[in-house]
Amino acid sequence: MKRLALFCLLAVALLSFGCGPSVVEYLEKRTDQQYSATQGIEVFFLTSRAVNPGSQVACSNAYFLNFGNHTQKTGSCLVSVPADREVGALPFGLGNKDKSFQFLEHKIGNQSLNPAEQESLWWKRIEEDPFEEVIIFVHGFNVNFEEAVLRAAQLKYDLKFPGKVALYSWPAGTDGSMLGSLFLKNTYEKNLTSARSSRDSFKGFIRRMSQTKKKIHLLVHSMGHQVVLNSIAELSKETGSQPFLKELVLNAPDYDTGEFILILQSLLRSSERITLYCSPGDSALFASAQIHQAGRLGACSRFPGVDVVNVNPIDSSLLSLGHGYYSSRPVITDLYQLFLGLHAEKRLFIRRSYGNENYILRN
Repeated sequence: MKRLALFCLLAVALLSFGCGPSVVEYLEKRTDQQYSATQGIEVFFLTSRAVNPGSQVACSNAYFLNFGNHTQKTGSCLVSVPADREVGALPFGLGNKDKSFQFLEHKIGNQSLNPAEQESLWWKRIEEDPFEEVIIFVHGFNVNFEEAVLRAAQLKYDLKFPGKVALYSWPAGTDGSMLGSLFLKNTYEKNLTSARSSRDSFKGFIRRMSQTKKKIHLLVHSMGHQVVLNSIAELSKETGSQPFLKELVLNAPDYDTGEFILILQSLLRSSERITLYCSPGDSALFASAQIHQAGRLGACSRFPGVDVVNVNPIDSSLLSLGHGYYSSRPVITDLYQLFLGLHAEKRLFIRRSYGNENYILRN
């Protein structure tokens, strides 16, 4: 069955790129490493989280806190990603290096350099990467720094992506108190304020990333859309009609549907393609809709120029799918094909729909 699926994928690729050995060479180039074993993955990050200078471990929740101070920090974390796990799973701290994620190395920068010099060196490493594409990942609500880094590493590994992965980590998470954990609505409101206050920082980050001339795949989850969408729309107005993003991928967006319609034309100018993964069975978005008294973008609606993909059928029940499906095996499989540049109609496990979405993702 796996060989048949691979054959189908290659056949689809041939239809898209034309017949010839260059197709195989292209796929080989995209998977230039062996992903059959546990591997160290470097995650580049830019964050506006406040730091605790007393902590000696850079890539940790003890160092990067759940609130911000409006200053940007850059660095990278080396993560051991285990091969012996389910696709999308984040086993951590189990003590077995072959079965759990491990932080191997923590880099905030060369301490002999000032912050501006450190950031310049950080950008230079991204610019000099020989692969022409980069993934930017923006996490969602109530995600601490360590979890965000591990998720970025998991995505790079499971997508077999040969280029750099850059995490933009905005100040999200609880305040660490028992009350903060119990009163989730209070945490939600604080995270929402934090997300919206991170827009200028993120817009500057994307503006600078576009100057690298890389093909940018921007992958966003949940409340991260509160950071991203307005920033992208504003930048699009500033830069004109030329797209600065290759792929804009919206996963379970916790964002007002009406507001999205207002900025849609600017978003369409920003990107060569916009893909929205949604689910009417997302219980987290149902709760958000109750808080906001407004429909959420991730609950599935059609929009002109957007590939709207309903992922609900990959779960057997309507209301148990949850909110983190963007890292599941079916979505990862579809993202792999999407980053190859394949149109939705040509991707495995996608079928056209005539409901509230353009397409349905099947198991």
